[in-house]
Amino acid sequence: MGTLRGDNGGGERPQDGGGLPDLPPEWGTIIIPDDAGALDDEGSSIRRQFRRAAIRRRWRRRLHLKPEPVQRAGDDSPGLAVPLLIMSIAVIATLVSLFAVAWPRRNPNGTPQVTPPSPPAVVKLTGHSLFDADGAAVPLRDLTPAVVLLVEGCTCADLITGTVDAVAASKAPSATVVVVAARVPTLPPGLNEKVKVRALADPNSSVRAAVPFLAPSRTTAALLVAADGTMIRAVSSVTAASAFDSELGNLAAAAPAPTA
Repeated sequence: MGTLRGDNGGGERPQDGGGLPDLPPEWGTIIIPDDAGALDDEGSSIRRQFRRAAIRRRWRRRLHLKPEPVQRAGDDSPGLAVPLLIMSIAVIATLVSLFAVAWPRRNPNGTPQVTPPSPPAVVKLTGHSLFDADGAAVPLRDLTPAVVLLVEGCTCADLITGTVDAVAASKAPSATVVVVAARVPTLPPGLNEKVKVRALADPNSSVRAAVPFLAPSRTTAALLVAADGTMIRAVSSVTAASAFDSELGNLAAAAPAPTA
């Protein structure tokens, strides 16, 4: 009994493949090995291609992308899953870092964290000297405690008179009222004799320059200087003793705390 192989006794191959359809020409030459184990490498490659195609389909569904057109999956067909995943991670990381920088820090009780203000600088005026009408130097430390009035360009009669009266009525009547200008100023008449008043010159404006917030201005100012030479209060653009008279009692303290 003959077979289609044509090798059983020299029989000839039936015409037209024995009734079997022709294989597509693009399949090329079909070789059937005697050992099925020889197809393991091809089988592994095809399974990898199937797995990659399945992963791409899942990611396209999750990202709401259109399905891939039907094509032959191969090692040279790039997938979109990995690039899209990398881009998503990069975008999320960038947004998280921006929120972390911009988000205001809060204390555990929920209130915003506020940096406490730095304490005012301590200004010592003991190293400064003023000059009397004869040009003799008068160390400021010899006049403390004192109320120093910087009256450059102003007669300030009301301010000087009011300051002397306020010192006389305060808890520090022994404080000296020192009236300072570039040249020795003229004092108004009728000042309270219970208070020591000195009119002195500061040609270099050294006292004004020693106070940081007064240095750039030329307005009338009042400085309250304690017995140890520490400035405890400075008032700029002052026109009346009422701006500082409530603190004159601090001049009697030995070492008062500085205030802005």
